[in-house]
Amino acid sequence: MKYSAKALLVYLLAMAITFLLNEFSSVEFNAVHISFWGLFMYGSTLMVHHFTIKAAAENPKRFPASFMGITGLKMLAYLIALGIYVYIFQDAATPVVIAFLGFYVVYTVLEVISATAYLKSKD
Repeated sequence: MKYSAKALLVYLLAMAITFLLNEFSSVEFNAVHISFWGLFMYGSTLMVHHFTIKAAAENPKRFPASFMGITGLKMLAYLIALGIYVYIFQDAATPVVIAFLGFYVVYTVLEVISATAYLKSKD
C-alpha cells in the first residue's frame, strides 16, 4: 500500500474516533479544529515524505543527514504553527494539542517505517 493511502487511512480513522468521542463522551471539544489539524498534518507529512524519498533516491549515503534535517525543519514548522494556534484559541487549545501530539507520533512512526522499507527495497 502506498504511503499516501496509509496516511489517509490514519487521518480518516482519527477523524472517525474524534467524531465518535465528541458524540458519545461528556467531554466537549472542537472537532472541527482537530480535523483541520489532522488535515494539516496529513498534507505536510505527504510533502515531507516526498522530499525524504527524493533525498534517499539521490544519495542513499547522505540519507540519515537529510532525514534528520527534514525532520528538524518539520518539527520547527509544527511548533511555530501550534504556538500560533494556542495563542489565538486559548480556550480550545488543550484537546487540540493532545490530538496534535497523537497525530505527530503516528505520522512520524508511519513515515519512518515507510522510509526504512523504501531503503531496504533499494538494496
